[in-house]
Amino acid sequence: MKNLKKLEINISDFREWLLKRGYDNLMGSENFDIYLESGLASLFFNNSSLLMSYIFNKLELPSERVNERVRFEIGKRVKEIKAGRDTLVILLDTQTKKPHSR
Repeated sequence: MKNLKKLEINISDFREWLLKRGYDNLMGSENFDIYLESGLASLFFNNSSLLMSYIFNKLELPSERVNERVRFEIGKRVKEIKAGRDTLVILLDTQTKKPHSR
């Protein structure tokens, strides 16, 4: 298990991240609250671009906008996802894998 990175996300930290970026003003406070009330599991399942940007930010990628190839490579390293309304936990394999030879 030493090659696994555990990424833990909670709704209050995600909310603060959104507030710092002004999404409460962009969405309007009522829509902002409705968006967050749907919960992390729902947002993840619905492929929320804001949640994905937050995840990439937490992974310390140089940009919150990640191209499809990089997203695919990160996705291949996901070993486990646990999602609830207020929490999201992602386990990623950090070991570099050798390419398959033909």
